[in-house]
Amino acid sequence: MNRREASATSVQEFAPETGLPAASLRQSGFAPREKSAEDRALTRLCERPRQFLELAQLPTPVARAPWLDGPRAHVWIKRDELSCELYGGGKVRKLEWLLGSQQYDNDFPVISVGGIGSHHLLALALHFARSGRRLHALTFPQRLTTHVRQNLAALVSLGTRFWHVPSRVELPLAYLSCRSLSAGRNALWMDAGGSSAVGSLGFVSAGLELAEQVASGQLPQPTRIFVPGGTGGTPAGLILGLALARLSTVVHVVSSVEPWLLNTWTLRHKMMQIHAELRRLGVSARSSARELCKLANVRFVLDHAQLGAGYGEPTEVAQCSVGMAASRGIALETTYSGKCLAALQLHVARDTTQGPVLFWNTNAARDLTQLIKPGWEVEAEATGIRLTTPAAAGPGPLGPLARRFGKGAA
Repeated sequence: MNRREASATSVQEFAPETGLPAASLRQSGFAPREKSAEDRALTRLCERPRQFLELAQLPTPVARAPWLDGPRAHVWIKRDELSCELYGGGKVRKLEWLLGSQQYDNDFPVISVGGIGSHHLLALALHFARSGRRLHALTFPQRLTTHVRQNLAALVSLGTRFWHVPSRVELPLAYLSCRSLSAGRNALWMDAGGSSAVGSLGFVSAGLELAEQVASGQLPQPTRIFVPGGTGGTPAGLILGLALARLSTVVHVVSSVEPWLLNTWTLRHKMMQIHAELRRLGVSARSSARELCKLANVRFVLDHAQLGAGYGEPTEVAQCSVGMAASRGIALETTYSGKCLAALQLHVARDTTQGPVLFWNTNAARDLTQLIKPGWEVEAEATGIRLTTPAAAGPGPLGPLARRFGKGAA
């Protein structure tokens, strides 16, 4: 049942002043205020505005995971892998807002960027396949795990136009090459991971969605939420959504990228961009994202301890977490969700995390085997992608010195 269906079947449980669940309003502090412009804008955000392409089946369920419990921690899972039959996970939440926006509401090709096994690129390619829209993918190497290889095979089979470079520092050259040819001149740029301010509204809405589930008694209010971090749009949007709902908690951001890419400054900057978009929509009257979070007592912790050798590089603990989840019927991977679960298990085992704890599963669990065409390997290697040696993305231009950045909380 999606949010619109839920509101149609339980009208009596909704507060007429805002259109939000009355229980959620009581908890968040919106009631008994008179309806304000900010409330009306927040209602429109929750109900999904006209400039919106409905791709996901929301809300995604929450479920108890007693097999992850610790001495004083009780773990729940937010099952975003069930967000869309075509391709679930967290990416579809962003694509709903992006592809429905005025900028992308056309048939122009799109240029975006990611590793050769990028979930963002794959989500775009799958949704574009329905309309025949072209995707230009600026790609860089990453460790060729079974999961990455399957994603790459699907990307190739879906007709993605690759612009591949041997390292992330050369991505600007791939962009210039793409733009210089007629195929890319009319193409629209989309941020890595779909993590623009507009795309990240998908996770602002996700934070409000979780608050509704807490208010309706589907789970207790979590003291800590573990969520993966890469381009930053997912945790930044979630933090602001929880703050708008006044759901006090700590968002534990488990980074899958090096500190020179995701650190306290870049995450705060992303939150500032999203907050500016919220203000443009009339949702937040607060002067800054920091003020909004302080008022709601929503904090974040940025954790690079699970990164390992670098982006896309599997770690032993992540592989163990992926295996444990698989035995319980939950499909994870070693780039993002496996490392996030490993961080949760570490903190629970050390008894540094107590009370209700939430693991936000952003992985898309679809089996892509039927999409893969025979001979895709030849097409992939023709673009410069090497399949014989499992390549890594490398530490980036700042090297080991960059690890000094990014340690902090808000």
